[in-house]
Amino acid sequence: MIDKALEVLKKEIHDYLVRLPELNVTSETVVHITPIVKFNGDIAVPDNSLGLTLVNVEEERMVKSRQATTLTSEGQVSHLNPAIKLNLYVLITANFNKYSTGLGFLSGAIRFFQGKNVFNPQNTPGLDQSIEKLIAELFTLSFEQQNHIWGALGAKYLPSVMYKIRMLTIQETLITDEQPPVRIMNLSDRRS
Repeated sequence: MIDKALEVLKKEIHDYLVRLPELNVTSETVVHITPIVKFNGDIAVPDNSLGLTLVNVEEERMVKSRQATTLTSEGQVSHLNPAIKLNLYVLITANFNKYSTGLGFLSGAIRFFQGKNVFNPQNTPGLDQSIEKLIAELFTLSFEQQNHIWGALGAKYLPSVMYKIRMLTIQETLITDEQPPVRIMNLSDRRS
């Protein structure tokens, strides 16, 4: 599911950048889903491109689901574990031979998210049917946080911006139990 969310963002950003005449995009792939560094310590983001890197996954606890129930075709009530709603922290990094070109592409990615920060099946036809909605929010890092992230990633700083991609829902449809539905409640036989 995470891979499908990042793939659609990659495609949408790329399609937007291609339409910007000042960037003069000639490559088929100017946006890549990639780690920042390879195992040997070299930069993994291809030259002259933007890299999308997943740096953190967190559970969205504010809208935590309760146990889901459904009525089966046999008339049973089935229970499922609650869906998990995730926030993805995605770092967009510019790795260009010419610094100003990288800043232009990074600005283009920011402009893209400013213009379109909600992705749903109606406005994003390529969105996987299992994804109901994604919401992109700029996530500003302090200098200290940037230092920690780049140190943890094992790389020297490159021009970058972080986005929090909210509301990726994961729901496995494994039934935990099935019960017959409650059909009649007798409230007159209550004891005080």
